[in-house]
Amino acid sequence: MKLLLDQNISFKIIKMLEISFPEIIHVGRLGLGQTDDGMIWQFALVNDYMMVTTDSYFMERNLISGNPIKIIQLMFKDTSTENTAKKLFDNYENIKKFYYDTNYSYLQIV
Repeated sequence: MKLLLDQNISFKIIKMLEISFPEIIHVGRLGLGQTDDGMIWQFALVNDYMMVTTDSYFMERNLISGNPIKIIQLMFKDTSTENTAKKLFDNYENIKKFYYDTNYSYLQIV
């Protein structure tokens, strides 16, 4: 499962999750940290990443484009690095099912 973390999520989360999600990367590490969301969305599409974000832009872009990428939108208030890592880790099985299910392109984690 390839996860692409948006700029609004700390890159420090990678160390906390790389055992469970070995293909996790942050947009900043790809040189896309200052890039507009449209280019990040395109990168996720071309490279088959699931986008992990707190931003609604990616879902809106997906709706316009026919849902071509998978988006995991984080919808909780405590977005500390530790809490975000815990929420993703606790939802590992849901994320795995989402990844392999071709019927869905959007997953909310609350």
